[in-house]
Amino acid sequence: MRRRLLVFLLLLTFIMLAGLVIVISLLGVFPANIPEAEKLFSNELGHLSSNMIRQFGGASVQAARMSERLAAGVTAFMRREGISPGSLAAHPEYLEPLLREQLPILLSSLDTTECSGVFFALDATVNPDILGAGASKAGLYIRNIEPNIGGMGIEVRHLLRGSPSLAGDGSLNLQAKWDLEFDVEGQSYWRAPIAAYRSNPELPLSRLVYWSSMSPVQGLNEDVMVCSIPVLDNDGNVIGVCGFEISEMNFMLRYEPVVSGYHHTVYLLTAARGGSADLAGALYSGHNAVYGAFPAEGEISIIEKSGGLCAFSLPGGGSYVGKCETLRLYPEDSPFAAQAYVAALLVTKEDFDAGRAAENLRLGLILSVLAAMGIAASVVFSGRYAQPITDRLAAAAGGGIPEKTNIVEIDALIDRIRELHSKSSPLPDNLFEDFIARVKTLTPTELSVFRYYAQDKTAEEITDIMFVTTNTLKTHNRHIYAKLGVSSRDEIMLYVELIKRSGLEGEIL
Repeated sequence: MRRRLLVFLLLLTFIMLAGLVIVISLLGVFPANIPEAEKLFSNELGHLSSNMIRQFGGASVQAARMSERLAAGVTAFMRREGISPGSLAAHPEYLEPLLREQLPILLSSLDTTECSGVFFALDATVNPDILGAGASKAGLYIRNIEPNIGGMGIEVRHLLRGSPSLAGDGSLNLQAKWDLEFDVEGQSYWRAPIAAYRSNPELPLSRLVYWSSMSPVQGLNEDVMVCSIPVLDNDGNVIGVCGFEISEMNFMLRYEPVVSGYHHTVYLLTAARGGSADLAGALYSGHNAVYGAFPAEGEISIIEKSGGLCAFSLPGGGSYVGKCETLRLYPEDSPFAAQAYVAALLVTKEDFDAGRAAENLRLGLILSVLAAMGIAASVVFSGRYAQPITDRLAAAAGGGIPEKTNIVEIDALIDRIRELHSKSSPLPDNLFEDFIARVKTLTPTELSVFRYYAQDKTAEEITDIMFVTTNTLKTHNRHIYAKLGVSSRDEIMLYVELIKRSGLEGEIL
């Protein structure tokens, strides 16, 4: 019975707690989904960033290999033509055939990566005598019209830089932004890796890879991330630079964020600026209506919040919630190791609150169902165990003897009631008459004590009324019990009840 009552009480407790949680949830202040949201954002951010680091790392490795292949190809060409590497700039007539021989290296290198474009810029120009020739560099820039993701779509390649005659050799189309040569004036993809090599000639080539958000093609109207690396001849002279491009479209299609319950999420990659992220040149994926509201330049501030989530604020207004992490695209011994990047997964504050409210509502509905089940279970338990008890107690209170219920604990109680009832039944006439006779043998003092007992007085009350001590009263009790032939006050009260029922109360009591 204790076990069943415990279950009953636990159910009642559950109902009360469930009701409290339902009220809190419907008010939208239940905090249980904050850790869950943080976990969802963390898992998706980790998944996206892990894949992105793999892609960027693979591009860096392939850039170093391509640089070595191009260096070997250029050296072989110049040796065959009988010119020294240092005199290449003085022989512009060799540039087009030289680049034609390097075209297969660029195309095969692009095929080994997950990048959207590949380029090679020589430290030479076909027009050395024109104004600004020092910033004009001959080369090749080839771009996939769509990222080559798992064989998606038909692969079409465009030529953005290089001789138009080379387009036919590589089955390339001339893109609208086509030009003959690169303009490297103020371009970090050209200047930074060359300067890093000249300052650190002892470093291996793989440590000279440089990432930039500045495209080698001006006016491309699309954000990109470009890795570039020096191309060196056998004597350590800089022949040019080469590298790969990851376009905005490539990034967008590869890193579509999926966070359950939040449909307007955005994943971005950009340069870190202390506690902020520089939006210039940032790459985005996800809901374009959200990141379309981001300015092309400026910084987005990042503030850590409770629960592991971050708050993001745009310079022109706008609040976002999500997760961010700092990424390193360079090894520790790279000249560019100090540059960090921020990867962030975020959603508008309004959408986050709406998703949280929806989660609260869902939780509230679940708890409501559980509470209803608890109430139903309580009713069943009450009808099975509590109702039989109350019915039998009511029968006992009415003077009757309750029927058994086939519940062991309750039936044991009924047996006890029957036992007590049997003790309260009338005594045989001869015993009762004998008792009346014995009462008449009591002394006046003993009779007074007996009558006080009949009035249901306590021992303390009797000693006060009769002005006797407790020991004296005990002595009277022994005499009364001996003369009446009883062993307890309960037996006396049983006889008193019989005297009252017999109408002898006025005579004896």
